[in-house]
Amino acid sequence: MTLQYTYDNKGRTLGVFIPIGEWKKITKKYKDLEVPPEIIDAPPTKEEILQSIKEGLSLAKLHQKGKVKLKTAQQLLDEL
Repeated sequence: MTLQYTYDNKGRTLGVFIPIGEWKKITKKYKDLEVPPEIIDAPPTKEEILQSIKEGLSLAKLHQKGKVKLKTAQQLLDEL
């Protein structure tokens, strides 16, 4: 399973991103975790997009300070 963690600007873990394919496998096995499809397929709100950009910038800053190791482009491509 390939998980991606999100961090705040102090390097603390905020959450986990689970690819949708993995999520579907998990919810198939554990029915109580199911989320309605309209929530999964809903486009992100402006606030969610801005928050995602802020988290990405925070992660990039942490990487520059040597506090977080990022994936290489090859690792990202391998996930596809």
